[in-house]
Amino acid sequence: MPEPQFSRALPLLSALLLSLSCPAVSIGQQPVFSPPSPAPAPAAPTASNDIVVQNTYAAFAKIPSLTAQELDYGKKLIKGMDYNAQRVVRRFSVLPGASFSLCGPVLADLAENKISFEQLLAFEQWTALPGATMPQAAGLLPGLRAMRREALKTFRACVSMIGIDASLALRLIPQLNAMNDDSSLTARQLFAIRGMDVRRGLDNLATLQKFNRKQAWAFASLASVPDMSPDTALSSLPLINALRDEDAWNFQYFIKRAKPDCHTAWTWLTRYFSQPVPVQENMHYSMTAQNRSALLDALYHAGEEVVWKINNLHAVTNEYGVEYSQAQLAGMSAEQLQGLFNKLSPPTRTRYGGSFAAARQAGGGKMINVLRQATTADRTQVAQDLTSGNIYALLAQGSELYDSSFRDILVPILKARVSTMHRDDLLVFLQATDPGNLLVSNFIVSLAQKGKLTDFFPTNAAEQQRILELVASSAFKDEDSILLFSATFRYLLTVLEPSSRHFLIQKMVAADNGKGSFSKLITVILQYYIQEYQELLSPESTVLIKQTIARNGAIDISRYLGTPFAQWKQDGQLGSLSIFHPDDDGRTSFVSNAQMLSRHGYRLTLSDQYSFPANAAQRQRFESLVAQAGGNFAALFEAMRREPFSAAFVKKVNGITILHAVHVYGDQENQKQVMLRFLKGGDEMLAQRGHSYWRSEQITDPIKQLQESQQITDQDLLAKQHFLSLGSCGGVKIYTKLTRLFLGRLDILATIGTGQAMINDPYNLHFFEIIANNSPGMSWEDLARKTSFIFSAGRGQDYLQPGCLTAILHKILDEDMKRQGIKPKQEAEDLW
Repeated sequence: MPEPQFSRALPLLSALLLSLSCPAVSIGQQPVFSPPSPAPAPAAPTASNDIVVQNTYAAFAKIPSLTAQELDYGKKLIKGMDYNAQRVVRRFSVLPGASFSLCGPVLADLAENKISFEQLLAFEQWTALPGATMPQAAGLLPGLRAMRREALKTFRACVSMIGIDASLALRLIPQLNAMNDDSSLTARQLFAIRGMDVRRGLDNLATLQKFNRKQAWAFASLASVPDMSPDTALSSLPLINALRDEDAWNFQYFIKRAKPDCHTAWTWLTRYFSQPVPVQENMHYSMTAQNRSALLDALYHAGEEVVWKINNLHAVTNEYGVEYSQAQLAGMSAEQLQGLFNKLSPPTRTRYGGSFAAARQAGGGKMINVLRQATTADRTQVAQDLTSGNIYALLAQGSELYDSSFRDILVPILKARVSTMHRDDLLVFLQATDPGNLLVSNFIVSLAQKGKLTDFFPTNAAEQQRILELVASSAFKDEDSILLFSATFRYLLTVLEPSSRHFLIQKMVAADNGKGSFSKLITVILQYYIQEYQELLSPESTVLIKQTIARNGAIDISRYLGTPFAQWKQDGQLGSLSIFHPDDDGRTSFVSNAQMLSRHGYRLTLSDQYSFPANAAQRQRFESLVAQAGGNFAALFEAMRREPFSAAFVKKVNGITILHAVHVYGDQENQKQVMLRFLKGGDEMLAQRGHSYWRSEQITDPIKQLQESQQITDQDLLAKQHFLSLGSCGGVKIYTKLTRLFLGRLDILATIGTGQAMINDPYNLHFFEIIANNSPGMSWEDLARKTSFIFSAGRGQDYLQPGCLTAILHKILDEDMKRQGIKPKQEAEDLW
């Protein structure tokens, strides 16, 4: 019988065994351990844990040849141990090879040092393996404590495999601990498959470690399918190792969303996701309508990652999407620039490889110029390497895409395919691509909002209405779909023929089921348009809307236009926190914001609330850096990027102190503390500036982490109605997500298009000054009138101001859900 391959890949690690053995052990000699002088007795156990202590002591007493002194020593230590430690003792004491000389040091260690529940479970699993002995176990405990969390979870999966023994499990610890988190994840999922034997599991570790992150997550998703078999999982390894990043990412979302069984998952991997793009394109249109809908659902929910990639390629960025400045690129070596070039897609590297090599020979800045050209070209190449269905799903994301990504990259590619493959007929394309009408509404209103609907939309009213039939079937499914639809409803109405507008109004009225929040939202939309956009409605539409309002009852919209200004002004101060990212875009936004505040009489100072000096000397240094900045706000930005302090612009207006703090993102832990101080410190406005894809790092992730650690509670979020100014690109999905994150106690200025400093800077400045100079009873409508000069001449048409229709609908829905005790849906962002 041939030697198992794992024994060659994983040789015996004698040094490890020596390091894991009990310190008292010496070669060829029985270790000796004598109990020390009796220590003071610990506090008496409570009645609730008497049984646990008795059972633990009974297990300990089974160790052969214990003296009375040794029994007494063990009894005293056991009484002082926590529950986890006592469970270890119960399993440890009955192992073969037990002796007090081995057990004594372990008891002393457990009495002094905690063992986590995860470590305890791993220890208990190991003790059930063939060949487990007390001498080995004595060394295992410190080994488990030293393991990284991900490695420990993988170890637990490892010891569940068929055929593993205690000795081999010990020898695997160094290799498991040396794996990165992605490799640990794949190994853990492989080992945990029912029926996986140790030989095959270990034989394939080397292949797993070749996976990049997206491939690792794709395999982990596949391996987690409940009825996954070892044969199927192992057969998938070379296929997954060959997947493009986009296919790997889409595949793992397909597993998450569709929840297929083993056979179905294998079929999708082999027949679709592992195939070249032209084959995938053809497969999309040959599969059943049900399968097309399942695929589109996965592509839509996986879209954030592909959107991120296409957006990032607007410039040369690092692996986290942070843009390299010209100065940073100029300071890089030829090897570093080559490394950035090598990250581009294979077709782009082939296309620009000769030019880049020639530029490298020529030296100077020519490499940077070619790198920028290739990066720009790769943006289009990545899009061209997507199927039409994938591009359709991405365009349905709408404002998650930069305008340039949407209008200049994806739309032209899809338009060309609709022309050549679908007779230049949008209806034919929609029916073939999305027969279940899953994303039709999102797609159409996104095109309308971005000004690209006319590229696709027919001018004939009858043809428009056939498409609107599809729009209605997906736009009026539930409350969340209506929220998305409402923000761009006006854009859609403006491009429709008058008869088609009325047709769409008829569809809205027909969708009204007269029940609960759903009916209320439709009624409010119709009521709002008859009040604010009468010019878009025909006489027939007006009559129909009035009949609907009469049937359902008019909603008092003014109830949802109230402001929190009275509470805000009680302490004589209005405070904001603006967050900028440490990239070129963040620097530009920071400087423009600071210059405007400075021109309007705001005085620059250190922000005590959002600075983190370690001592008085460092605080003095921070104050000096702020003072030295003067009007050089780019230099101030660089100083704040390097060190943990923030600045503030201060001015008194009508007796109210206005304080605009400015902060440059540092790292995750620092940002968590910044958000903690914002939520507990009393400031009213939070402004997120720069690229939209930093929103999770800057706002949502820190708040969720603070909630998980219970550093903030629902009461903290409900204590004050906050205002959020989203200076970055936005969309209704993030609008909804943030509203629910703040438990409805939030008003928002956001764009469903591209954020503009020419809007963000003056709005944030005048927002507080208008509040300070006016009655606290002012409504959002009043504030909109007083800030209208910012949006004059057609500027900022994509902005959703507080008090707009979308804001009203969110408040109505939040009110109804709270009354019914319904918790809003929150889409999970991470799979693992």
